Amino acid sequence: MNGASMLHHLNAWDEQPTRCASRITPTGLPGLDELLPDGGWPKAGVVELTTPEISAASTELFLPALARLSRLGRRLVLVMPPWPARQRIFSDPALDPVRIMQVNPHPGRSLLWIVESLLQSGDYGVVMAWPGCTTELMDKRLQNAATQGKSLCVLFRPPRCDRSASGIGLRLRLDDDETGRALYLLNGEGIRQAGIAWDGACG
Repeated sequence: MNGASMLHHLNAWDEQPTRCASRITPTGLPGLDELLPDGGWPKAGVVELTTPEISAASTELFLPALARLSRLGRRLVLVMPPWPARQRIFSDPALDPVRIMQVNPHPGRSLLWIVESLLQSGDYGVVMAWPGCTTELMDKRLQNAATQGKSLCVLFRPPRCDRSASGIGLRLRLDDDETGRALYLLNGEGIRQAGIAWDGACG
């Protein structure tokens, strides 16, 4: 049993409060809903995913949910996406390209401030961004903005960001080791709580 499987086995979600389906969007991926505390992605909240490299692989976690939201008519905005992620999302046949928008902040404008404004507008079902930094205060502001705008915010960050305290409600980390790739659930301090093995496939 690898480390991720062991963490998942030891974690008892039946001790958590009852999950509410109306507040979540199912991930559409085997094992992932069971890992997440509420049983899916929050419809109004922030998810932080730290990844070891810039690639399209990390976006695979969200594609089934994005397809579901696209069918419901919700719009998606990408804030300063790296090329691999942009290409993967815009080329996915399950997503309506008409409902996808890209925003590149002007020099001198804060990327996180742009994200906060987009979330507060309530015009987007999902706001995805690739910031290279984090602050606990800004994380809490984004959490409030996502709740206010009833939107899902996904932040893709480098590994160094998960070592600091955060005001984000749902934190995840993708790791590669000798046994393969694993996805871990983190607490507010960046400490592993549970995990699953993940091969990067969307089912």
